[in-house]
Amino acid sequence: MGIAALFTPYEETALETAAAVRRVLPDARIVMGGHHATAFPERLLSHPDVDFVLRGDGEASLPALARALREGSPLADVPGLAFKEPTGACHLAPPARMDPPDGGGLPALDLLRWDFYRRGNRGSAVTVGSRGCPLRCSYCCLGAGAGIPFRQRRVETVLAELELAVNHYGARFIDFEDENLAWNRGWFLELLEGIRTRLGSAGLELRAMNGLYPPSLDPELIRSMGRAGFRTLNLALVTTDRSQLNRFRRRDVLPAFDRDLTSSAACGLDAVGYIIAAGPHQSPLASVEDLLALARRRVLAGLSIFYPAPGSADFDLCRREGLLPSQPEAMRSTAMPIAHRTSRLQAATLLRLARLLNFMKSCLDDDGVLPSPAAPRPALPGELPRAAIGRRLLRWFAHDGGLRGVGPDGQVFRHPVDSRLTAAFAQGLARHGLRGVRSAHQARPAFGPWIVNGLVASTEILRASDQL
Repeated sequence: MGIAALFTPYEETALETAAAVRRVLPDARIVMGGHHATAFPERLLSHPDVDFVLRGDGEASLPALARALREGSPLADVPGLAFKEPTGACHLAPPARMDPPDGGGLPALDLLRWDFYRRGNRGSAVTVGSRGCPLRCSYCCLGAGAGIPFRQRRVETVLAELELAVNHYGARFIDFEDENLAWNRGWFLELLEGIRTRLGSAGLELRAMNGLYPPSLDPELIRSMGRAGFRTLNLALVTTDRSQLNRFRRRDVLPAFDRDLTSSAACGLDAVGYIIAAGPHQSPLASVEDLLALARRRVLAGLSIFYPAPGSADFDLCRREGLLPSQPEAMRSTAMPIAHRTSRLQAATLLRLARLLNFMKSCLDDDGVLPSPAAPRPALPGELPRAAIGRRLLRWFAHDGGLRGVGPDGQVFRHPVDSRLTAAFAQGLARHGLRGVRSAHQARPAFGPWIVNGLVASTEILRASDQL
């Protein structure tokens, strides 16, 4: 029985599944694989219901394990296998690698419940054209810094998988989950042209929602992406702060990011800019500046809260500095897992500001104007549409800097936030303005006197940044 243990936060669920299988099938051989299993084989083998752990590419190790069990050959010869010796010691083989990564053939798409995978009223599918990444970003557990080689599937194999998903199972939305889909320009151009010529009549929408590395794109490539079915570019900006870029082992991609935004606009493509906040040693005010950089550009803001990914350099850093959460299930963005220079309250504030920014951009796209400040009310009529409620909340934020929500009964409540961050955000918008995503509309929001009189001036906020 094989169980996927892909992500550390779901360790308990994987182990509960193993225990349930053991109760029903006491003689079953229970095998776990996936990224979490690769990183923590001994931890999983300490559980009485786990017999084997596969490290690395399971397509290379699981068939070999099945043959060894059937034929009685030495388990130690199985690539990537971890198991307990009779002495109690753990045998840990290095992670298995399948090269090329399409050596296992096409995935068994017939085993999927396709009605579970929908985007709106359209079928959807997820695929990868490569494994690993040649970059060495400190927060990533799948790059060259983690010892994982970058390998690409053959274009023909990827196309054959897409044709199967589209023509036989009705997929119309395709997401590429590669770490660096466009790294090999010639390979990517060949793939895009194959999708256009072989599946162009299917009306596909393509995305790379794991993020695209801005320097790997260029105007011709973006035009080809648009012709193949891309409607949105998901661009990994990460941060504009040079000190944090150095900590993340990441180069400054802002010039390439701006070039890609210009090219995407010319092709009629939307764009999302991804940034990371609340990392170790990362200033919350630097993250506000990242949001303001996105505010001034024709792009939505995609803010992700840092989490320590096992196998990454930053995971080791967090372990050394005592920053790791005590429970595996807390090791996810939604749990705001570490509190170093950015507190959890500040991380929540940044998330709320990112949503507020995107709503402001949508207001500009809708009619070219932003709501003016207005005094808040304790309740709202229940029949108001969602967009109208959002505009009321935006007016109240402009009045006093409070971030609010509305309950099912129409009662208004105030979210706890770090007011220094909201002030820095508002002051930055007042100075530099913002622009929409799908329109050329730009505006400088009007704010009440709270920016200067009710809080501290922006220069004082920046001066106090070491205390944040």
